[in-house]
Amino acid sequence: MVAVFYTTGLTQKAWEWFTNASYKKAAIVVDVRRSSNLRRIWEGLAQGFERENLRLNQVNGELKQVKVKYIRIDHVLDGYGTIGRRSDGSLYYNFSKLDLLVNDILKSGAKPFFSLSYMPAVISQGDVTDMPKSWSDYARVVGWFVAHYSKYFHGGIKGVAYEIWNEPDLFGHWKTYGSKNYLTLYTTAVKAAESVRGAKPFLIGGPATTGFYQAWAKDFYTKLKVRRDFYSWHRYSYQVDDFVKDVEQAQKIIGPLTKRNQKVFITEWGPSSARGKVYDSRLAGAHMVAVIRAMEDTPVDLMMAFEIEDGQGGSKWHGGWGMLTNPAYGSISAKPRWKVYRFLNSLGEQRLKLIGEGSFVKALASLDKLGVIRVLLVNYDRRGRHSEVFPMAVTGLHDGEYKIVETYLSGRRVEAKTMAVKGSIKREYALDPNEVVLVEIKRIR
Repeated sequence: MVAVFYTTGLTQKAWEWFTNASYKKAAIVVDVRRSSNLRRIWEGLAQGFERENLRLNQVNGELKQVKVKYIRIDHVLDGYGTIGRRSDGSLYYNFSKLDLLVNDILKSGAKPFFSLSYMPAVISQGDVTDMPKSWSDYARVVGWFVAHYSKYFHGGIKGVAYEIWNEPDLFGHWKTYGSKNYLTLYTTAVKAAESVRGAKPFLIGGPATTGFYQAWAKDFYTKLKVRRDFYSWHRYSYQVDDFVKDVEQAQKIIGPLTKRNQKVFITEWGPSSARGKVYDSRLAGAHMVAVIRAMEDTPVDLMMAFEIEDGQGGSKWHGGWGMLTNPAYGSISAKPRWKVYRFLNSLGEQRLKLIGEGSFVKALASLDKLGVIRVLLVNYDRRGRHSEVFPMAVTGLHDGEYKIVETYLSGRRVEAKTMAVKGSIKREYALDPNEVVLVEIKRIR
């Protein structure tokens, strides 16, 4: 215990020296009498095109457990053998392989979120990131795709989302001006989608850029004259503030430029855009909690963590982006981010008011319909040096006996019983760097 306090003291001095700001230690107080609806902004996941004929059937059980609303997939136009050309020059489509993956998504309880990328080779001027030879061919392809999934497949899937392209600023170096204009791509796709008669309601938007860029957002809302249901971008950063600043900028730019309510989606996110050991580590799990906690206070509608399942990399633990290991390397193992995902999905419907978060320690508290209180605590430090001991009080309780179950990301589990006195329970927590703990509190007498 002495060592922990000593480390904390050193961290405080370092924090003040580097940031020129006072270090704040946590002293969490949760009030069960004050609540609002918990916004479940994490209930979306993204999966990359890690292999030919990608399926999610082997991780379907895990997906069902976390109750995802949307699963995003890309390469749906240039992969899976979707679009081809006959010997007479006419185009054809074949959705048989992609249908298998979409069925996996539906069986998990989610809906497909299609990144309409990339350009099918048979209609492209060059590679799959290039413009089409004919915009009418591109419109035909998009129309077929939307008709298949929003009208015919299983009688049409209600609520499918269509996102036009994936990272256009990177893959193809599209601009919002000039000859290779993303706005032309977007406009053509939207008009084709809306031409499908009898389609079930769907969402359509974009641009899914590699980050939030003010110029793209301004042009998207000043130059486009077609439907925009959502604005999307990607963010990879260890800095939690980067995620918050993106949404704050989006709110300032988009709000004054449109009268129609716009959803804001971050359709890929994580600590780093590069594969690496971080994705196999507890740091990635702590990062997830810290970002979600911060983003709960922003108007973001949905965040889609990248990605569900690892690609192949020579061994089971190879630093892939996945939250689950690749089935090719034996039994599937949950990485720390997936364990955190389970923590998040255990939270109740009501978000409880709390105060006393610190510079490193953050918290998210909830109450479910059965009266169970859950508090998710995280000590996020990218450098992996900061430990902290802090108190937590839960107030507004009925006096009586309560059972407390603490489940740590590192694997430890603690069960205890305690009495609420004068409507309050108090406990002390010691969190190592990048530790996460889910505290469950339930009255038993």
